[in-house]
This record gives sequence, C-alpha cells and structure tokens, in this order.
Amino acid sequence: LRTPLNAVLGFAQLMEIDDDDPPSDGQRRRLKHIRDAGDHLLQMISELLDLTRIESGSMNLVIEPVPLRALAQETLAMVLPQAEQAQVLMQVQVSGEPVALADRTRLRQVLLNLLSNAIKYNRIGGQVTLLVDGDAPGPVRLQVSDTGQGIGEADLARLFEPFHRGRQAGGPIDGTGIGLSLSRSLLTMMGGRIEVTSTPGQGSVFTATLPAG
Repeated sequence: LRTPLNAVLGFAQLMEIDDDDPPSDGQRRRLKHIRDAGDHLLQMISELLDLTRIESGSMNLVIEPVPLRALAQETLAMVLPQAEQAQVLMQVQVSGEPVALADRTRLRQVLLNLLSNAIKYNRIGGQVTLLVDGDAPGPVRLQVSDTGQGIGEADLARLFEPFHRGRQAGGPIDGTGIGLSLSRSLLTMMGGRIEVTSTPGQGSVFTATLPAG
C-alpha cells in the first residue's frame, strides 16, 4: 500500500520543483491537492496497520522511564507550524520533573494525536494548553485542553470507536476517525488510560494518565 502511494507523492513533488518545465499556478494548486490527499491516506494506512497490530497482539512496546518535560517540548515543537497556520496559541505547563513508565515513541504518537486534534477542531484565535503533572503520588497526568467547538453528548459516548467522526463526518476538516481509538489502545497497553470532558461551544479536555517512572 505504501509503495505505490509514495511513488504518487514523490512524482507530484518532482513536478512541483521542476525548473525545466515549471507548473502553472493552477497546476501547482492541483498538485498540492494530490499531495494533501496522499499524505492523509498515508496517515490512515499507518494508523490502520497499528490498529491491526494491536488487535492481533503483535504490537511490541519498549516500556522504560520517559522524562515528560523533554517529550512535551519536543512534541510541541512538532505541532507549532500547524498551530501557527490555524492561528491557535499553544501553551505548555510542566510541574516538576515528571517521569512516566511508557514506550517513548508510542507516547509521543498519542500526544501528537491529541495536540493535533486540539488545533484542528479549535477556532481562530483559540488556545491549546498541554499540562504535564507528576508531582503528586501516583500516576502522572498529561492533559490537553482546547477552546474549540466541543463535543456533543451523543458523540462523546462513541468518541473512541474506530472510524467514528460524529458530526465531523463529511465535513471540511480532514480526519481518519482512527487516532483516538488507537491512542486509547496504546495507553491501555502501557498501563494507562484516557478520559475526556467536553462542553459544546467551549472546548474539550483530554486527560491521559500513566504509571510514574
């Protein structure tokens, strides 16, 4: 699945940067549509494969102490371009030097998904806050809150079902409907959990907890 798709994306990119036969403005816009749709499909393939690995029991995790301050800053830097384009303000608050027992790569994947969603479903001039707290005894907590459109009660009950996008289905915002289901499964495998509260028109708060390291 990935091999032919990478060829499509690669040739679209080559056409965009071809100095000998440069594309017109209209062709450049169409090439961007090809790349955007291809990137979206590539993300969906990756998430589907991860979901399949989890369901078949073949997903291997490396559980180790993960310093969350460094992970939070690293992840925030990765989503800043998306936030700037969406005109959303990003904030991070880390209490102490929290350490979680987790798979670093998969935890970063979960955090990226939560932050990306908080940006996508926000509003112009909105805010996303990442709070990391591990001072208190017991599990460490990673909380992503936004000031976006919020989630209705009917959709909230099915939020972690694969492919369920609720009122966003068929809407203008790209999404696979897999990310939250995958995030919950990964957190469960790492001994953690995820919870959500939301108020329509005001925003949502996703809270992931993990064993302290």
